[in-house]
This record gives sequence, C-alpha cells and structure tokens, in this order.
Amino acid sequence: MTGLNEAFVVDRATRDRLIAEHPSSAAVLKPFLRGRDVKRWRVVSQDKWLIFTRRGIEINKFPAIKKYLTQFKPQLTPGIEGGRKAGSYEWYEIQDNIAYWQEFEQPKIVYPDIAFHCHFALDEESLFPDCTLFLIPEAPKHFVAILNSNVIQHFINQICPAIRGDYRRFKSIYVGQVPIPPATPQQQSELELLTHRITQLKAEGMAPEKLALLEEQVNDRVADLFHLTPEERRLIAAG
Repeated sequence: MTGLNEAFVVDRATRDRLIAEHPSSAAVLKPFLRGRDVKRWRVVSQDKWLIFTRRGIEINKFPAIKKYLTQFKPQLTPGIEGGRKAGSYEWYEIQDNIAYWQEFEQPKIVYPDIAFHCHFALDEESLFPDCTLFLIPEAPKHFVAILNSNVIQHFINQICPAIRGDYRRFKSIYVGQVPIPPATPQQQSELELLTHRITQLKAEGMAPEKLALLEEQVNDRVADLFHLTPEERRLIAAG
C-alpha cells in the first residue's frame, strides 16, 4: 500500500527518464505487479515500476526521485487534509512499513486477494506485488501445479467465503489451510515440467487443446498424490 499509486507507480518511459537524470534512481525503481496482472499459471506484467522509497530511506541520495515526488508532496504528506493517513513516515516514503520486502526479490508464488477462482502463478522476476496480492515465499516450484489443480480448487471453494456474486476472498487464513501432499523427487520434477509447458502455452496464447490435455495431466497427478478414488475424482471434476 503506497498511499498514492499516482505518485509511486510509473511507466517505463518515466522510469528510464529518472535513471537518465540520476543513476541512483535505479536502486529504488522496482518492477511492479498488480492483482489484475496475475492469471492462472502465469503473471502478465504490464511494465509498471514502483518507486520503492521504504521507511528510513536517505532520500537526498536519490535526487531525481525526490524531485519527481515533490510534485505530489501535498497529497503525500501524512496527517494533513488532502494528504495520506497519519503515521510516523515521511512524505516521500511509501505508506506501509514492509519489513519483509526482501521476500519480493526472491522466487515466489503469488495469488490474488479477490477473484472468481484462486489463481496461482510463479514469479521469478522479483516483482513487487501491490496490496491486492498475497505471496508464498520460497515455495517449491511444483506447488504451482498442485495449487492450480482441480483438487485444490475444489478444496479452496469449500473454505473461502463468497463476498459478491461468485467472487471469493482468498485470505492467507484460508489458503494457509490448503493441504500439500508429499511428492517424490520424480513426481515434483514431472509437475514442474508440466507447469513450465503450461506457462509457455499460456504466454503464446495458442493450442487450447494441448493446454487442456496438460492441465488434465496435472489434475491426474495431484489426485494420485492424494490417493483419491475414482468416485472422488469424478465428484471433483464435476465441480
């Protein structure tokens, strides 16, 4: 939560200009990920960039960034009329005190707070997610396949409350209950490979028949991990 995305989220042209004005700007310009950019299996980054001026930053070391943010100072100043919420942060700092920000720069699984279905995707590009996303840090890659399987989707639908229409909130208190079955190294490798192939096909936007076949293979393998009976598999597939 920046408190004012208009100030802290910039496009590629603005990012490049700020770095050209002063090279120090590169250290605080981070690739940004919005909730709407997370699809099932993959993230679709829109080339947005976050000015990540976290708490305690020495802003004078980043003159181009400070100059750019100055135009928004009235809206950024905490606790005044027309500004951001009161708090012990400077006007040029983002609103939230994100003590765990280093986890953004590691490979992670991301998923949305609110959606029709809970979409899980692997981020290996050190994207900084906005407040509409949750993340699972340091998760093995094969978890993406397990979490996107129809078995886990069925489970999540039983425990996550609906909020409007058929949309649900996927808070960590619910998703944290998802069981992850043990898998052998070979099984993990197979699920990772399937995830990679599906992600590639999704990026290409082609071969829907092949994509459906690969997703069915994921469902079968995850059902095997849970030792589901044929009847249980049919019930889950029927939704």
